[in-house]
Amino acid sequence: LLSLLFPLRSNIDLLRATRLLFRQLFELESCTYTYLLADTETKEAVLIDPVLETVDRDLKLIHELGLNLKVAVNTHCHADHVTGTGIMRKKVVGLKSAISKFSGASADIQLSEGDKITFGKQYLTVRETPGHTDGCVTLVLADQSMAFTGDALLIRGCGRTDFQQGCAKTLYQSIHEKIFTLPDECLVYPAHDYLGRTVSTVGEERKFNPRLTKNLDEFMDIMKNLNLPKPKKIGINIMLLYSPITTYALIVDIITVPKDFQFCDTSLHRFVAWNLSSASFHFSSSFPDISVPANRICGLQD
Repeated sequence: LLSLLFPLRSNIDLLRATRLLFRQLFELESCTYTYLLADTETKEAVLIDPVLETVDRDLKLIHELGLNLKVAVNTHCHADHVTGTGIMRKKVVGLKSAISKFSGASADIQLSEGDKITFGKQYLTVRETPGHTDGCVTLVLADQSMAFTGDALLIRGCGRTDFQQGCAKTLYQSIHEKIFTLPDECLVYPAHDYLGRTVSTVGEERKFNPRLTKNLDEFMDIMKNLNLPKPKKIGINIMLLYSPITTYALIVDIITVPKDFQFCDTSLHRFVAWNLSSASFHFSSSFPDISVPANRICGLQD
């Protein structure tokens, strides 16, 4: 009887697996992974961490596969690349953006712990994993076979904690309590990898991750002394300003901006100035003024 049941169970698992379409896409300059998941029955799809430079590539693939993209979700506000979510929303009718409510960013869907992102009969569950940023989330497939960990847990590493609301203690707790509690065989798909690795597992990272196998004090000491260079694209981070008419991107360099820096786009009559005393960027236009704290400059608004 058991010999008859086991093949049956394998076939059921196989059928369940074939209902999920999965693609891992790569952006070369920032070494960013974008993930496409779809329900093969309903053709509804979700895209995780789209990158501005690869929007056309990703939409072409989605069109070729005959998919209906429902949600584009960012695992956090990115300092190392510019999200493609805003541009995609203009090109795909009905597409909704999603990001953590703690990210300091605006989106159609503000995500919280336990929320579900549904596409067809499939869904991703949100686990809040702050520490790299306040708004980092890990997205876990319904059967816990896959976890998309953003910049929180990387393959044999983790996200840096030296800027953008970073906190080593918080990150350590997030990973151990929200990711390492998943099954050992759960596949780990990070937002980046710089050595060509594409996937790991929770069991591997719990056993072999050179930072996260340490105790908390050792981990905090490691993170304090990484001495990493700033991300390549931190000087061109995007702030998307909302108005009833349009969204418009102002590109600013938060590293080299002088005290009296001022930017003006005459077509939209928008200005941005660095206020040194209040440590904020100040935006003004024909609409009410917006003041954005400096530590939120890596935020995005869709």
